[in-house]
Order: sequence, then structure tokens, then C-alpha cells
Amino acid sequence: MTKVDEIGGVAIEALAAYVPPRSVANDENVAKATGIAARRVAEDGETALDLSLRAAERLFAETGACRDDFGAVVSVSFTQHDRMPCSACQAQSRLGLPKGVVAFDVMQACAGYGYGLYLSALLARQTGRKVLLLDGDRQSEFLDSSDAATSPLLGDAGTATIVAPASGAAAWKFAFASDGEKGAALRLENGGTIRMDGFGVFRFVATDVVAYLKSFLSSVAPSDDFLFAPHQANVYMVRQLAKSVGISDERLLVSADRFGNLSSASIPVTLAAHAEAVRGRNVLLAGFGGGLSVALGLVNIPADCAIFLDA
Repeated sequence: MTKVDEIGGVAIEALAAYVPPRSVANDENVAKATGIAARRVAEDGETALDLSLRAAERLFAETGACRDDFGAVVSVSFTQHDRMPCSACQAQSRLGLPKGVVAFDVMQACAGYGYGLYLSALLARQTGRKVLLLDGDRQSEFLDSSDAATSPLLGDAGTATIVAPASGAAAWKFAFASDGEKGAALRLENGGTIRMDGFGVFRFVATDVVAYLKSFLSSVAPSDDFLFAPHQANVYMVRQLAKSVGISDERLLVSADRFGNLSSASIPVTLAAHAEAVRGRNVLLAGFGGGLSVALGLVNIPADCAIFLDA
């Protein structure tokens, strides 16, 4: 595991998640094996960016945040509709943000929210301005309906997070790991569909991710007063992961049972789904999957953080 990085003086000011209303139910066998009773699917023509912008507009409408206060837009997705212009540049225009913002995309899958949060924190601290972090995927566009091991699990969602400078805020702690040699276990080739070696991914989580989490927890030594928001690969897997690192069910946050596996957006969706629980608490974030990669973070959610969920 790489070293732990600390970033102080920033905070999550607001967070919103948009999960499409269309629900596709799984059969009893899939629901029993994975804990995913249904997944959410975007409407035809909706893009990953459309989903995230729905969340962003909710943030601006509810919080009254001044668009001129933003210095950067970071967009995390592996299902971008366009290669060029990048989603972050499109977001700047569609949201009416200043033309002087830093705007770039991060092409990451399951671990993407941790990467995006880390980069957004660095930008907010360096520039002294707010950063809009978008994270969303439309995975349904890249599914093979005949792949019974993958297609019933993956759903669509978009999220938006405002990361702002905050003097005196507790330092966030991050650690990352990548193992490209195992990348074939979860892939989306150009022009193809999402393919997953379920056993290979499970083995990676049960061995590598468990080891990384134990090392991270040992390094950051959090108090017992923290909640655990892992990537929602499936309910069975996240419960096993929590158990393997000694985290009780009472501290584990779950959303996959209602929404499915939403790629990296699963973490902010889970935070939004448990808004009352996470406010004023330290939360352990764990993204893992495509790459294969891991992003771990220990962050504090302010007690006055504005959190919204459209589902």
C-alpha cells in the first residue's frame, strides 16, 4: 500500500445524488445471491453527464451557491458520451460557471470518487476557491443482456459534490493502490460491453483490498466513531469486506440493495442515502474495482453539510 497523504483545510460543503426513477427488478436467485433486488436505469438518450448535471443543478438550487465562486470542475466517469470536448468543459458551459475554471475529466471506474475527492481537495486548497466534483456513469449503455453474471448488477447514477476551502477543518487522509496486471478481471474494451470475471474481482477484494484497508486503518488509527461507505459492488461482498476488517454492521452503510452497483457514484449515492447518519461524522471511504485499483479515504462530513438525494 502506498503512503497515506493528508490534506487539510478543506471540507465537503454540499453533496447531491440523482438516481433515475426507472427501476429494473432482479429475479429471486440474483437478489438472494447478491443482495441487489433492483437496479436503476437511465432513460434512452440520457448520458452520464446529464445525470451528474441533474445533481449539480439540485445543489445550486437548494444551496444558493454562487457560480462565480468556483475555480475548478472535475468530472469522474468511465462512460463519457463524448471523447471531446471533455465532460468537465461541457459542464462548465451548461452550468454557467466561470470560463476561467480549471476543467478536466478523470477516467476511473469503481475507485473514481476517491480519486476525484483527492484531486478536488488539492485544487480547493491550492486555489482557495470551491471545486465542483461530478461523478456519474451510465453503465446500462454498455451491458450485454445475455451476460447474467454482470448485467443484473450494474445501474446508472450521477452525483455532484462541492469541495470548499475551510480553515481549521480536520485533515482528510487518503491512500491509493493500482494493480494493472489484474485489470482484465473488469474491463470495457473500445466498442464492446462491460465484462467481469466475478471470481477474479471477488478474490481481489477478499485478499488485496482487505490487506490495503487493514494497513490504512492501522496507519490512520481512527476512533471507533466512524462510518464505513464502501463501493457498492454487491451487498454480500461489502458485508464480507466489513467483517474481514473488523467493522460492525452498525457502522456499514449500504445502498446497493435499492439501486444496484453504480460504479464510483455508488459512494456519494450511499452518503446521500444515509444523510442523517453521516452528518458530523468521520466516514471511511473505500473504492475498488476497475483498473484494478483502490482508493481509500477518511473524511469528515460537516454537521451542516447540505445533502440531497433524488431517487
